[in-house]
Amino acid sequence: MPKRRLAKKQAEAGEAAWQRVKVELEGQWNSFEGQLKAYFEIAGKQIEQQQATFGEVAAAQAKAWGEAAEKFHGDAAKVVAARRADIDAAVKRMKADASEAQARLQKVKQTGSEPWSAMSAALAESRKAFDRANQAAWDALKRSAPPQA
Repeated sequence: MPKRRLAKKQAEAGEAAWQRVKVELEGQWNSFEGQLKAYFEIAGKQIEQQQATFGEVAAAQAKAWGEAAEKFHGDAAKVVAARRADIDAAVKRMKADASEAQARLQKVKQTGSEPWSAMSAALAESRKAFDRANQAAWDALKRSAPPQA
């Protein structure tokens, strides 16, 4: 009989130990879930902020591009009619490049899962295309201007 009592006591002690460990593990798990939830809330806010910043910069770039094209078009209207076709072609190309760049930026923006480095690279690529198009348009305008007397 003493072996049975000993086994029973050990079983009861084991059950009590399991209950204590179970309560401790439950507390640790709840803490882990809370920390994980807080992490994802912070990460989500950062992603939202990056997307908002990207959207604002992309919109500003598109606005600047459009304003430059319109200014160029206005200045081109003052140039000699004989070179009008070259200028109109440059304006048309500039607007087409702007539309293409805007479409690429919208595609990056819509994915929403791109890291900031990819969004930043897309903006930099768009800016370089803007600079090239702007320079090509101004070069066309200069070529068509009448010579200075």
